[in-house]
Amino acid sequence: MPDAPLPDSLPKPLKVVLASSGGADSLGALVWLHNQYQQGVIDEITVVSIDHQIHSDSAEWSARACQQASFFSIESHCIKIDVPTRGIHGQHSLESRARFARYEALRSWLHRRYQPEDAPVLVTAHHLEDQVETFLLAALRGSGAAGLSAMPALTRFGAGWHWRPFLQMPRDDLRQFAASLPLIPVNDPSNQDLSYDRNYLRAEILPRIQSRWTQGLVSLGEAAKQSGDDLALLESLAAIDGNLESLDRLPLSQFLALAPSRQANVLRTWIKRHGALMPPKARLIEFLRQLKTAEPDQHPELAWGDWLISRYRDALWWRTPPDLQAPEALPWTDKTHSIEYSPGKIFHLVRTQITDPLAIGERWLDRDWLIRTRRPKDRIQPHGSAHSRSLKNWFQENGCPPWVRSSIPIVEIEHRLACLVGWAVDRHFCPEPGEASWRIERTN
Repeated sequence: MPDAPLPDSLPKPLKVVLASSGGADSLGALVWLHNQYQQGVIDEITVVSIDHQIHSDSAEWSARACQQASFFSIESHCIKIDVPTRGIHGQHSLESRARFARYEALRSWLHRRYQPEDAPVLVTAHHLEDQVETFLLAALRGSGAAGLSAMPALTRFGAGWHWRPFLQMPRDDLRQFAASLPLIPVNDPSNQDLSYDRNYLRAEILPRIQSRWTQGLVSLGEAAKQSGDDLALLESLAAIDGNLESLDRLPLSQFLALAPSRQANVLRTWIKRHGALMPPKARLIEFLRQLKTAEPDQHPELAWGDWLISRYRDALWWRTPPDLQAPEALPWTDKTHSIEYSPGKIFHLVRTQITDPLAIGERWLDRDWLIRTRRPKDRIQPHGSAHSRSLKNWFQENGCPPWVRSSIPIVEIEHRLACLVGWAVDRHFCPEPGEASWRIERTN
């Protein structure tokens, strides 16, 4: 039976969290992970099962997944979630809304459980047939390399990783790991509903491919992997063509000089870094045309789903809905731990160079910190400036769009504005010569 390869980039110690449905695939993954733990390859295993509260038996299924973990004396957690009743971020089907809510719940749980330096590894039991189904669905939509690459084996997830060890392993081989155990997997009847495209492919199309071409599924899995390699090259090219260091803004000076195909590649790569769905191809092409012909005082926009990209001055800006859930003020007591300022906005400190314009001197780490929203009389004196100025004037001088200003978190140290997170540090809080330096970063 083939085994699953371990990527060299997995962190050590290796702390694994299995997202388990309790089904046969998840059960096989649990047994495999436990074997790796016994061999000393994995240092810690936890099982998390999500109860979507969609099916009348969903609570029982989630509990059974946790019981399976108990069979191996593995810690487990059952989490109930509410699936949005309307489309969110352009995802309108029940399946896509449930998937979105599930991963958001897992991301939030991992943040509460682990520190960024732990780099926890979320594992899901996706196998070869899952990969082929995803590849074929993307091909039927006319997708390019991003869609045809299907599911990556390893990708960043919050402060850690999302690992799919079994993408090259046939489903039957994965399930064989648990075949001899006295454990009954969950059987979700919705998996038999052929009105779902994925179920139709699984029940009707994949068996015919396998009967006609015995290595057909393996070959399609290899095609997905090759598309992933092609996508990596395209994203490397995008990093050369465009300044992608910031999630908030994309400078246009270099971007507008590129050929249209390379502009589209940069834009798609930037969008992917936000975890957003891709806009329709025709809409993206029209946006690029408008950027080319727009006058300096015009502001073309690309809108799709719940996302919006706008041009303002010499940059493209990623616009998000107003942060209505941000607290007016939140103490940051222990700077060795990350802090969740508002849903999706998690900050932590990282070491940096003294020359970093966003560096804060280490002498301030044991003082009282407060993360808060902007106030009318706020002023800042940036490094190299002889005088302080109002935030309104500073924002105008630095080309910060009006819709961004109210959403920038402010760090106050000992009742004085110290930092506009991601934008500027007041000179009073900059590191002194020879002093260790720290920078506030957002955990994506």
